[in-house]
Amino acid sequence: MSAASPKADPAHMDRAIALAAHPPRRTSPNPTVGCVVVKDGAVIGEGVTRPAGQAHAEVVALEAAGEAARGADMYVTLEPCSHFGRTPPCTDAILAAGIRRVFVGVIDPNPLVHGEGLRKLEAAGVAVEVGLLGARCARQLAPFRRFILDRRPWVMLKAAVTLDGRIAAAGGDSKWITGEAARVDVHRLRARADAVLVGAGTARTDDPRLTVRHGPDAERAGVDPLRVVLDTDASLPPDAAMLGEGCLVCHGPMAEDKRVAALAATGAELLELPLGRSGLELDALMSALRERGVVRLMVEGGGVLHGALLGARLADEACIYVAPRFVGRGVPLLDLPSAATIAAGWRIDPVDVRAFGPDVRLRGPIVYPAIEADGPER
Repeated sequence: MSAASPKADPAHMDRAIALAAHPPRRTSPNPTVGCVVVKDGAVIGEGVTRPAGQAHAEVVALEAAGEAARGADMYVTLEPCSHFGRTPPCTDAILAAGIRRVFVGVIDPNPLVHGEGLRKLEAAGVAVEVGLLGARCARQLAPFRRFILDRRPWVMLKAAVTLDGRIAAAGGDSKWITGEAARVDVHRLRARADAVLVGAGTARTDDPRLTVRHGPDAERAGVDPLRVVLDTDASLPPDAAMLGEGCLVCHGPMAEDKRVAALAATGAELLELPLGRSGLELDALMSALRERGVVRLMVEGGGVLHGALLGARLADEACIYVAPRFVGRGVPLLDLPSAATIAAGWRIDPVDVRAFGPDVRLRGPIVYPAIEADGPER
């Protein structure tokens, strides 16, 4: 395994990354991978991972290329798997197709693979090169890496705020801070998420459905993510919009049995979690969601929940929609102790900035202050 060859064409890996950025369906708990098969400089097959239990990106691309794949090159964002899971090893399909060279973005963090796929290909005479657009591939596959190595979901904090940093007016009204274009983008992100999380306060105040109702994914069956609510006392009314099949209500050990039974009667799943210092234990929540195959968790709660996740260093990414409005003394984005200095606070880096009508979206991974430095005051 060597550094990327000068003969490799980054444009083809760029295309593989683009394919993985827009999969037709969720792939969790498998990673979303993009693959391009190229012969004589021309693309002859493309693929993106299909839902769990179906073909991986390499197999989809090889099926599209057919017999022309013999002697061709493959560009794939993640190392091809070499073990039997729900599907046969991708390395076997690559060898059977007669691929000549394989350009890989990053090595698979899964211990079941982690270099073994590359070694298997090389042992069979296939030229393998690693690292082409590797940093971009790594960023794209960061949720899978978090899921595998840290055994928890990748957590995105999503919020819509005014220019003065408020997620609601003082009385709780928050509809609507942003315009239609931004809300359509939120629903697109929901369609990619495996689960959406709110706190009981948000569930009572906003009564959200947390389903995908806008944009190109709205009509697809099975597109809605798992709906999760943290409700320590099981105090939600049984007619709350998010309850029912496909909803997970997490409650504490002291919740009254009759309240738990009333919520379970809606068809929701009830899960008891231990209590921490300031509410339900977040690490236990993350473990429970991982057991359910949740790789991407989108958090649409209020300032308390967002602050708790950020304070616990469990938030990986922020997606903030900023609207050109002011409301004054409203509800702040975060309920969190202050950093000692501006430099010791949290930031998004790198940040992707996009406009949706009059609103602006800032999205990117969260960078935490060093623990040993003057970090956030406790």
